[in-house]
Amino acid sequence: MKRARVLIVGCGQLGSRHLQAVASLPQVSEVEVVDPQPEALALGRERVSEVPGRFSSQTVRWLSSLEEASRGGDLCIVATQAKGRCDRVREVAERLGYRFFLLEKLVAQSVQEAEDLIRFARDWKLSAWVNLKSRAYPFHQRAKQLLDPSDPILFSVVGGNHGLANNGIHAADLFAFYDGTDRIESAGSWVEPALHPSKRGKELFDLSGMLHGVTPKGSRLILSYAGDHHQSEQISISTRRYRCIVDHLQRWAVESGEETGWAWRPVPFEGDLTVSNVTKGFAASLLEKGHCPLPTLEESFVSHRFILGELQLHFSRLMERELDSCPVT
Repeated sequence: MKRARVLIVGCGQLGSRHLQAVASLPQVSEVEVVDPQPEALALGRERVSEVPGRFSSQTVRWLSSLEEASRGGDLCIVATQAKGRCDRVREVAERLGYRFFLLEKLVAQSVQEAEDLIRFARDWKLSAWVNLKSRAYPFHQRAKQLLDPSDPILFSVVGGNHGLANNGIHAADLFAFYDGTDRIESAGSWVEPALHPSKRGKELFDLSGMLHGVTPKGSRLILSYAGDHHQSEQISISTRRYRCIVDHLQRWAVESGEETGWAWRPVPFEGDLTVSNVTKGFAASLLEKGHCPLPTLEESFVSHRFILGELQLHFSRLMERELDSCPVT
């Protein structure tokens, strides 16, 4: 088995879970973890110590800057905040020679920044995937196979946690996965007049309200997030021949179809969906096969273009100045 080196840039709450994932892989011989914050590296040390049965031959190096990292690794996971994430990808590719990347969402804070990174990735022949993991869940992989690809889809997400950006990006990507579209066009929006502060930074926010999108096939997307509660999302998917309702957090799903007279039936919602577990599968597949079930950077642009393009105008209105990016992470 080829032994691999993995670089993790950003070791906060998500980065440290990615670290647990790669630390449990037998094909990974070395992990380099970069974060300028000592408390983040301390969190990483704590969480890697929790990995059961770690391999004694595996080494972890704790670094405060990319200047200390080694050249020529096999996979880089970028789990920094959205601001500066694209710059980190360029730096790792140019300085260290990495070509395979797994990127946290949101990849960028603006449509233009995302487009620039896609062009850079093409020029440098990078292979990059984005951690919009809902499309990889066993339920959705199965449900998509039940749909007629020509049927338009009615896709709605209703929840709390004022998450039009950070939750909405997952929902928009899942919609694009089901529809197969390369473009979601705006069909209107309404956003509550409130900026919801993010726990990840004092100048970072999210929004609540409703976004409506359509695709050339006639599919419709409705995202509705409340600003006054934190209830988990309810996802509804409906076509002429099939429908389902799903709650990821509650691990619950029902479905019905015309062949059963539209009677609802429960469906198992399977799999360990924790970051430390699903990243383990994604990373192993990337290292062994060169691909994984996540959307590629280019495929993820469908959801990024829709979410960032819609919300930038609302952020500018609420912050009372013209912005060229969204203050999200």
